[in-house]
Amino acid sequence: MSYNKILHCRTTSTATLYNFNYLMQLSEELKPLHHLLEASKFMVSEEVREKFQQNLKRFMIPKGRVLVDLGQVSPSLYFIEKGVMRTYYLRGSEDITSLLVSEGDIVCIAESFLLQKLSNEVLETLEDTTVYAISYDSYRKLVEEDSYMGKLAVRLLEQHLINFTDKVKVFKYLSVEERIAHYISQPSSLFRRIPDHYIATYLGTTPATFSRCLKTVPFDKNRP
Repeated sequence: MSYNKILHCRTTSTATLYNFNYLMQLSEELKPLHHLLEASKFMVSEEVREKFQQNLKRFMIPKGRVLVDLGQVSPSLYFIEKGVMRTYYLRGSEDITSLLVSEGDIVCIAESFLLQKLSNEVLETLEDTTVYAISYDSYRKLVEEDSYMGKLAVRLLEQHLINFTDKVKVFKYLSVEERIAHYISQPSSLFRRIPDHYIATYLGTTPATFSRCLKTVPFDKNRP
């Protein structure tokens, strides 16, 4: 089965990911707001747009910084303006990458953020990263004050479920070689931008197998 017929969008795991890279052309001031609002077909009042914008805070985070650690509660929803982040969990002494995100993505540890429970994953930066963040309290207040924002939250949860299902399909139907070929062929691929071992565990394989498969998987060897 061709992997091109199985997956047509980026995938995720227990973190929430929505990719709207075309919005990068928007102004710096409005871009974070549009990331979320453009995810839904529901109209949102101008008052809610302004409230949402007022609750966003911009942070510049250095490479290697942990935003959510094991056993902590995920405090915020993050809109990535620049940089790369990942989530991972521990399997014994090994950390397994569950999500890779970059410019134009929205991310949080979904279960921890939405339920305000202790996280079983870590969220960290892989590059110097600039984000816009909205706290859980601000997010909940907006959702409760405006019915359209509540509907938007439901749409985001639905998209999270669809993305998770897509990743399950990838692991069910594609071989390791096909997973690697599919990933590195995507324009949004972080191949050669971050260490290979992060991508390897994200795709459910070992760094050694990933390196071996690269010798047989066709890709542009001159890409940056």
